[in-house]
Amino acid sequence: MGTTHSLSHTHRYPTKQMSALNARRYDFRQEMELLSPILERAQKSLSEEQKITIQSACRNHRFSSRVQFLPIGEDQHVMTMQDLSDLGLNDPGIQGTDWKAIDRLLFGNYGMIEHKRLNIGSDSIGRIGERPLIVYFQPDPDDEPQKPANAAGRHRNLAWQILMHVAGVDWALAMEQPMWVDKTIARNKDEFSMLMSLANGSESRKQPPAELKSYDLTRRNVRIDDLDRLVSTRLAATQGQFGDVIATGTTMTIKPDYTDQAVYIFDRVKTSWTKASRISHEHKNRMVDAFKTDSSQITKLIQTLGEQVGSFVDEESERNSAKTIRERVNERTTDTICSFFNLCSGEWSNDQEAAAKALANLSTKQRQLEAFV
Repeated sequence: MGTTHSLSHTHRYPTKQMSALNARRYDFRQEMELLSPILERAQKSLSEEQKITIQSACRNHRFSSRVQFLPIGEDQHVMTMQDLSDLGLNDPGIQGTDWKAIDRLLFGNYGMIEHKRLNIGSDSIGRIGERPLIVYFQPDPDDEPQKPANAAGRHRNLAWQILMHVAGVDWALAMEQPMWVDKTIARNKDEFSMLMSLANGSESRKQPPAELKSYDLTRRNVRIDDLDRLVSTRLAATQGQFGDVIATGTTMTIKPDYTDQAVYIFDRVKTSWTKASRISHEHKNRMVDAFKTDSSQITKLIQTLGEQVGSFVDEESERNSAKTIRERVNERTTDTICSFFNLCSGEWSNDQEAAAKALANLSTKQRQLEAFV
């Protein structure tokens, strides 16, 4: 894969910051619920001069020279936009799509469409300084590097797709565009995780817990390609990661309507597994024993959670309560886990009790503030 070549208005933004991907191509068109406000802003903001510049560059397969900084020499690695899109099929973990990161790439201080701090004129195209980092696995030096994965650059890829789309570039032509990339080799998943952490450091976006946890699982040789492999390799996880395994599996089995909430659902399931295991020693022992000895039961639990947790989110979103939606979904998910193992449910405060507690806390806070008046 890939060869070596030379080469402000008010906007409605999504309330959901992240959506999650796992083992599918990077394609902004599959993320429209999350990215449609950005697409709308890009269509309004892109000037006629910018459109012409992008169209001309793409006709000549020189899009990279407009949106990337020129490399030194003629030996820089190159992959087409189609190659970069296909990298999503090799993702070794749950990948979060952060609309804020894409928004910055297009409209930030140094954005490609809007660029307040670049003295290049409003009709020029801003460039992205960092090239995508592609990691190949090569456990044995005698083997060919294989299974290229994206250590950094997923959001750049989506931003480039959006930019060409709003400029009117045909999708097939957009996918032909050669882009400069950096390539390296990881000998194992520990090295891949290290590269992920370094590439997404303090100057990049903050990775959500679900994304980081999924990489931690792969470091333990837990396979997260699909549910069957996840369950069959689950015993490679530490006991402290059992909740991560259950949560990762749940994100694989949720209905398509809840794909954009996969990171949120991951967090709810992981928290609920921990809450259920802490109700009593009996709860913990039965859950741990089932995890270690009964793969069919664990598969069924994951499928049950995948079918129900999304509905919990919808139902609790429609209900008024003094308790947060997160807290209520956690409690219902915890009870589902307990019920599955024929264990007693947790003891939770009802709405009236939660409201009374909130009022008491508010009264205490009021008295504290009044003391300063």
